[in-house]
Amino acid sequence: MIKYATGGHDLHRDKQLRLMLDWKTENGWITVGAMDLYDFDAGNMRAGVGVAIEADARRKGHAAVGLELFKKYGLETLGLHQLYAEVPSSHTPSMKLFERCGFTATEQRKDWLKVNGEWKDVILFQTFSKY
Repeated sequence: MIKYATGGHDLHRDKQLRLMLDWKTENGWITVGAMDLYDFDAGNMRAGVGVAIEADARRKGHAAVGLELFKKYGLETLGLHQLYAEVPSSHTPSMKLFERCGFTATEQRKDWLKVNGEWKDVILFQTFSKY
């Protein structure tokens, strides 16, 4: 289940949105991560997507379920034409996640991120609305 974080957020004003990813357990609902929409561009009908899963909840399918729900929300509910993600080229699990969820690697961006004093490449993944 994805739920809105509390607060007076406005996607059009803030150009970003964070939704919490909750999972139902025997003891009730727990938050296992967050889904981010960033760089929202209403004119070009696109936004970036970020996924953050708590360390103890990883590799259990939560990210894939959350990304599929978030993709549907962005493309169908918000009416966006495209969603994209910038994934570090060394982060194989994230690249596989986006590929499994229908995103296509379309571009390599050299020296895009500076991490611990070193420049890292990212791979741009994109998915498009069917409409």
